[in-house]
Amino acid sequence: MDSDFIERIQNITLTKEEGEVIKVGGTHRDKILEECSLCLLGHFLTTRSYNQGAAKSLIRLVWKMGSDLKIVDVGSGLFQFKFALESQLKWVIHNGQGSFENHPLVLRRWERGMTASTVTFNSITLWVQVWGLPFDLMSEEACRDIGGGLGKVVEIDNKAFSSEQARFVKVRVELPLDKPLRRSGVVANPEGDKVRVGFKYERLVRFCY
Repeated sequence: MDSDFIERIQNITLTKEEGEVIKVGGTHRDKILEECSLCLLGHFLTTRSYNQGAAKSLIRLVWKMGSDLKIVDVGSGLFQFKFALESQLKWVIHNGQGSFENHPLVLRRWERGMTASTVTFNSITLWVQVWGLPFDLMSEEACRDIGGGLGKVVEIDNKAFSSEQARFVKVRVELPLDKPLRRSGVVANPEGDKVRVGFKYERLVRFCY
């Protein structure tokens, strides 16, 4: 409803007075910009209704930031997450993307000029497990190349190369939201031999591919 109202306002024919520019003062501009720079915008990937109060409580519990974190409902399922420190914001970007009732939370940093009606989300960062790799492709290089075929590689989990668990390798990838998730893919080694591998996306229990 909020976005419909904004859209109607933007599309109406303006009177002379409505076209006049109202100048805003900049007395506390630096402080406001600093506060905004410590913000993330986010929403849960779902079209279903859900308990927003419970979702906010869960986020507070998982991120463990107490009163340092302020969560503001800015309408249309969009939340503004305000942090006290840059290190807290970066931790969330790196570790904190979660879900509520199997609805993934997508996040992005604030940018100047953003409004609740213009925020867009183009990607989601997830850990992707790669199953079925040949033993001779169990390497960091192969993991990076495979992740790069899915999206933008953020991080590689090196545990599979140094621990007793080697059933799969894992790479953290920034995946585009406008493309379907792949359930499998074909990987070719340097000699040209091909094998089909499977992809499992962590924290996505029920998700439409």
